[in-house]
Amino acid sequence: MSILKFIRAIVASALALLVVCHVQAQTLDQIQKRGKVLIGVDLTTAPFGFTDAQLKPTGVDVEVAGLIAAGLGVPLEIVPVTGPNRISYLLTNKVDLVVSTFSITPERARTISFSNPYAATQIVLLAEKAKKFEKPADLAGKSVAVVRGTVQDTQLTLVAPKDAVIRRFDDDATAATALLSGQVEAIATGSVIGNELVKRGAQKQLELKFVLTQSTYSIGLRKGDHDLLHWVNTTLYYYHLNGALAKVHEKFIGGPYPVMGSF
Repeated sequence: MSILKFIRAIVASALALLVVCHVQAQTLDQIQKRGKVLIGVDLTTAPFGFTDAQLKPTGVDVEVAGLIAAGLGVPLEIVPVTGPNRISYLLTNKVDLVVSTFSITPERARTISFSNPYAATQIVLLAEKAKKFEKPADLAGKSVAVVRGTVQDTQLTLVAPKDAVIRRFDDDATAATALLSGQVEAIATGSVIGNELVKRGAQKQLELKFVLTQSTYSIGLRKGDHDLLHWVNTTLYYYHLNGALAKVHEKFIGGPYPVMGSF
């Protein structure tokens, strides 16, 4: 082996060791020693994350984050995130976990780890009743709002006609505003958020047009943090068995708690 190759091997080993140390620094014990858990939540995605009349964070994701903190026995610190920056906040240690309508995809799973699902929804297309959108092909030449980097973005891009105008926004609030203000003709979003928009946009007579795909929501973690991942999955299972997750679902979404698989 040449000296240059030897040096490169040493550097590679050192970098690998740094990665291991970085992961170990984010273990369950370290979070508890810090005395609080930092959880990223998007507060613009009612009913999953939003602020109430008293400007207090609430919603499905906020309460699930609260259950996680309670299980850890430490206070919860919510760190506001958006769809596009959720992964970067994890990778740069700005948060310990992300509870933020995080759908599982193979692409994301190459970068971060996912817990078992805690909630589920459909990804739908929403538009005015007068619009004849019955299938993706009907979106030819039409403008559709979507949150950048989300499952709805990926799925819409996959099935939309080439001449459809997909307008990407940083969060659900601005995407919804684009629809309600007439900047776009439709929006691809989760069915729960879509139902909220139907209520808000009564004057525009909005309705759910068709389903793009099914989606489940999981908690995002950094890769390699196996102890924390195991703990989160165990805790979610516990809250499933004692009915806590079903109560959160009923409170903010209504209807029976969906049946979801595990992996």
